[in-house]
Amino acid sequence: MRAETPSKTTFWPMIGGISEGFANYLLVLRTIDSTKMAKRQFVDWLVDRFGLAHSYAANVVTTLFTGAGVVVLDDGICSLSKEGRALLESSSPRSLYGVFASQFVGIADIPAILADRQPLTWDNLFVAWFDFIKPVVGKRWNRDHAKMQFRHRIDWLRSLDIINKVSDGYYLSTGGMEETAQAKARSARSPAERDAISHNDIENKLRLIGEFFEFMSVKRASVNDARPARTAKLAEDRQLDCLWARVIHFGGKVQYAFEVQLGGNMSDAIERLEMVAPFVQKAVVVTDDEQERRIHDRLDVKHSPLRDKVMFLSYEDVNNVAAAVNALKVFTGKVFHE
Repeated sequence: MRAETPSKTTFWPMIGGISEGFANYLLVLRTIDSTKMAKRQFVDWLVDRFGLAHSYAANVVTTLFTGAGVVVLDDGICSLSKEGRALLESSSPRSLYGVFASQFVGIADIPAILADRQPLTWDNLFVAWFDFIKPVVGKRWNRDHAKMQFRHRIDWLRSLDIINKVSDGYYLSTGGMEETAQAKARSARSPAERDAISHNDIENKLRLIGEFFEFMSVKRASVNDARPARTAKLAEDRQLDCLWARVIHFGGKVQYAFEVQLGGNMSDAIERLEMVAPFVQKAVVVTDDEQERRIHDRLDVKHSPLRDKVMFLSYEDVNNVAAAVNALKVFTGKVFHE
């Protein structure tokens, strides 16, 4: 759920395109902050500095700066708003994404679509996006105009490192994955629901990664499934957050067990992994630095056999690998299957 409902439909590309768009945006903010210019002078400065057509420069000012609320007019002189100053101080692409996504229709919807099914080609992503925003834009946009507006949004999302592109496939970057996960968490009605959303998000990514490497990747797998048939079965249904398994001819069964430990009962997570430790190649815990230290301490005190099998990943690690997997899916599809 967004803090604000976007209402503005017309969006414009920034000077410099994908490679220089965000850097040029910050340059403009710094210039406004240090130079007293009227709005007309602001437009003229853009024309002279970047060699723009006057009409294009005027639209950039009206849409991307004063229209976005980062530049305001004070007695006819341009200055940074509170939001504009915060953006300049942070110099964060995701901060500018937040500004745009909260005001312009259809920007946040592109990462949301990719979060559910990625990678997607430009055409497939456009079709899904246009169907989604039709109720908002109605008959004001024909298909050609929609494609132009979609292209502006796609280019900005790439410039702000929210989405990446390989060949004709688009997918979420690490920053885009973090942003969409946080957007889902913000929609939670309670801390418990927020934690469940974050936990589920990581589990889904672990399953995606396992499937790419051709494991049978099972989310919420039973502990019994990771234990050989000859061992005693648990009467209660204890579950691992994710299990990767593959049978190798003449090599037996290869397994990796995963637990996502963002909070909650650490002892329970350790116990589940200890139950399968003798039968897996690695027991992987996704957690933060503080939780990692605490788990190490407990395993050392217990002289747990899990010590020789456990490894740790951060949430950022999982996002980085998931983004790389999506890039490889596009690459392998183009090279080996087309």
